[in-house]
Amino acid sequence: MALRIDATGGLMRLASAPYDETIVGWIRTLPQRRYRRESHDWSVPARREHLRKVCDVIAELEERGIDVDIAEPAAARLSRLDVGRGVLRRGVIEIAGSYSERRLPALRALPERRFDAERKIWTVPLTRAGALAILTLADSTGELVLTPRARRALQRSATASPSTDRAARADAPSPGRAPRRSPVAHWRHYTAGAVFDNPARPRVNVPGIGWCVRIRVNPRRGNGAPRDAAA
Repeated sequence: MALRIDATGGLMRLASAPYDETIVGWIRTLPQRRYRRESHDWSVPARREHLRKVCDVIAELEERGIDVDIAEPAAARLSRLDVGRGVLRRGVIEIAGSYSERRLPALRALPERRFDAERKIWTVPLTRAGALAILTLADSTGELVLTPRARRALQRSATASPSTDRAARADAPSPGRAPRRSPVAHWRHYTAGAVFDNPARPRVNVPGIGWCVRIRVNPRRGNGAPRDAAA
């Protein structure tokens, strides 16, 4: 089974091939959809707000392992929208979408990201730094849509304390081994502890995180934990 997407004139056309209740159920979430009996497909206007909703449907189905076949005219429409899709699969965040010169620097800056050349997707583990960077990309720029499952997983990782953060435990140094660090500069957010309680540090409201103290970490400069973090 697969979702097939094409574009003709000012319409996006979506069909389930063969018919599948899950696929049709998600198509029915699209606003202003219309079913065409003669062609057994659904049509929605190819306007920007509708294209973004189509991206939401594509992401939901990709997360469930359902194939999405996008014809060239439809791919061209979605490419002009320039929005990526973030889904949760196999315990990591996968980011897909058409090639974007504008979004590429932000994707390359994601901590511990990897590019799968065969599938043409980016994968990012659910570390705290990676979760914060993806949430910022999605909420501050609007260049990335996230499925609800992906967003919940990112929010859990972003707000995890050091004692409960799996990534922090996995990165803990073992005897004779240097601690792992993100190779790129990133933001570290504190929602509790000495850093958060320090009145001298300003608090910011970060989307998906809430009120926190935001610290810039640059590994090239050897930035360590703030002094009040170790207190």
